[in-house]
Amino acid sequence: MTRTVPSDPPAALARIAEAHSKDIVDGGLTSGLCIECGLPHPCPTWIWATTDRDPLATWDPADDEDQP
Repeated sequence: MTRTVPSDPPAALARIAEAHSKDIVDGGLTSGLCIECGLPHPCPTWIWATTDRDPLATWDPADDEDQP
């Protein structure tokens, strides 16, 4: 038997973005790094999760790659 589980993409992306937020310690100090991956914030995953994309647009891999 197949079970269908509805998903909520905006909520899932919000949880991903929250997990990849900037490291802030007591007193409001920050290292400037992502708490999840340790890369400088905003990390690529946070940018991916918070970028508003048109779901009907055609994806072009060149849009996500650094251009020389």
